[in-house]
Amino acid sequence: MGLLRMLKEALGTGTKPQQSQDSSARRVAPGLGEQRVQQSQRVIPHAQSAHTRANRSARMPITKHEPSINTVDQRQPAPSAKTRTTPIRSATQRRPAKLAPQPLLPAERIEQARTAIGTIEKHELSDEQISAIAGAGHNTLVLAGAGTGKTTTIVGYIAWLLATKRATPEEILVLSFTKASADEMSQRIMASTGKRIRACTFHSLGLEICRAATIANRPIIDGHASNAVVRDTFDRLLAQNIPYRLLAFKLMSKELFGKYGAAAKREDFQLPTDDYAFNQYRQSLVENAQTIIQHMRQNNIGIDGMRELNERRGGKHIGRNREMLQLVEPLYNAYVGNFRATQGIDFPGMITDAIRCVRRGAYRHPYKYVLIDEYQDMSRPRYELIRALREQSDFTLFCVGDDWQSIYRFAGSDIHLILDFADIWRDWGPTRMFQITTTRRFRQSLIDASGAFVMQDKSLYAKQLRNPSDKKDYSLKALGGATQEERFDAIVEQLRKLPKAASVLMLGRYRSDLNLLSRNDRDGLFQIDEHTGGIVFPEKPDMDIKFMTAHASKGLQRDFVFLLCCSGGLKGFPSAIPEEPLLGLLLPEVERMPHAEERRLFYVAMTRCKKKLFFVVDQSRPSRFMYELHDKICPNIFRGVKLPAQCPNCGEALRLRHTGSDPFRAFYGCTGFPNCRYTRPCK
Repeated sequence: MGLLRMLKEALGTGTKPQQSQDSSARRVAPGLGEQRVQQSQRVIPHAQSAHTRANRSARMPITKHEPSINTVDQRQPAPSAKTRTTPIRSATQRRPAKLAPQPLLPAERIEQARTAIGTIEKHELSDEQISAIAGAGHNTLVLAGAGTGKTTTIVGYIAWLLATKRATPEEILVLSFTKASADEMSQRIMASTGKRIRACTFHSLGLEICRAATIANRPIIDGHASNAVVRDTFDRLLAQNIPYRLLAFKLMSKELFGKYGAAAKREDFQLPTDDYAFNQYRQSLVENAQTIIQHMRQNNIGIDGMRELNERRGGKHIGRNREMLQLVEPLYNAYVGNFRATQGIDFPGMITDAIRCVRRGAYRHPYKYVLIDEYQDMSRPRYELIRALREQSDFTLFCVGDDWQSIYRFAGSDIHLILDFADIWRDWGPTRMFQITTTRRFRQSLIDASGAFVMQDKSLYAKQLRNPSDKKDYSLKALGGATQEERFDAIVEQLRKLPKAASVLMLGRYRSDLNLLSRNDRDGLFQIDEHTGGIVFPEKPDMDIKFMTAHASKGLQRDFVFLLCCSGGLKGFPSAIPEEPLLGLLLPEVERMPHAEERRLFYVAMTRCKKKLFFVVDQSRPSRFMYELHDKICPNIFRGVKLPAQCPNCGEALRLRHTGSDPFRAFYGCTGFPNCRYTRPCK
């Protein structure tokens, strides 16, 4: 399956882009590439010039005084770019010490601040929120767990800045990752403060900078048009260029190359468009190429830079990457030629273009305070834009996020930007970290289970989320079935027990997980709109049921959640689909812990529920996460759901197998075969 299609499935977008980051860019890359390697100590660790490495030793960090939290902050001159370090670490480098959370402010200061802020959205802020707001320093990270009020904290901080006259509305900028969230932020700020504050996406800010610094009416190149240029170029070369055609067949599969390779050498060769496998692989190949090109633009790195990158970092994939680059090169040239011909601005390159404008002094910002929502979704180009603006004229930075919900590496998000927050921003002064841990959104048993699960990864910040209610609850349950039909029946049985007007979320790892309902509904129990994910259960027509992927569900809550994909295997949870090796050169490095991001994605899926979460377990091949929950965290929820033995080698399930046709010669073999060949005798 093509990477672009996989991303669409994972995000639940189908044919209509549904962004969870900037509306322009689900595919944001990690660094700024060739143009930036001389400006940053580490942007892409494998894409630095010798000049950069030689100059690194001459750079010394600058220490600045932290402004008093009781007085109006003064604009500070930015440290020199020549003396600033930028320690963004790779997964293989030693991690710096984690920030320690700040204690609550004294009760007297909390009450003074609460009086100044007033109510936010008809509620008083918690002591934790007040402490983060009134105790903020020049660089502040607020770690707020799921359902603890991240956006409310940002609105409260703005109310505090305005009430204490630390800033005027024109001096405050709020940055978010989607247009929808930015618009919501603007509305909530206006409702609480009566003031209009600039709240926008990073790409909106980048576009403003580009247009202010160059031609005001430069057109935005439509992404669909750019992709069409790439696809048309690919189809033309595939049909007319014999060497290119042979290369494409070679990159598709051994079977297809063996089937068509010899005939494809002829000039009169007709593409086998009636061959399903060919069409699938062709689609996959062009979508992979489109994704790689967009990441190249977002990294501001061209074909030559990619070749250099591959020679140094390609490892065992170096040969295949060379061939993939041969395939991508004419498509990349067609893409670049398209927007250059119109002097347009393409979304993938918008932020890097904006950085160049800022660095050459073609744009001056007016901000004293910059606030970033969902900071865990930051990519390196976005970091570099903030850094360039601070180098021009420094500002106070206030960031709110949750490292436990960092799930967009495939789009360029780099979790080290939040984990190494203090180290990254140290040249602008001391940093402070606050935690907001109180939530009323979901119940304590779910809080405990999901927290214990995600914190198996010790590289994350430890947080003790709590619900102040002491009510005993049972918010998790496992539903089992060895076949799809059995799991379908278990879901239906449970739906019949839920309140008739309940809100229900059916969650999948991939869009295709909806097939569990659609393909097994032989009695017509559901009416399913596969395009929108809307589901009608005629037995309870008032029940609000929606299907979406775990990625698309981030930020949403429903009363009841069914996690449909609790299976192992290639398209299980965690996903085992291999990454396109060439694309991997452009993304943040993979974390040391196996399935680290999949673990955080599973946590996101678990925390969408307000009342009860149902794990729909494939008992023939359970997810390794199910074994973990069963053995270590919440075994009581698996009553009546028996899991098969687990492979000690890879974590997949073991299955009873027979040698040849002899029923008396049985053994247990790993369901991960042929990748895992573990066996054990049958007793």
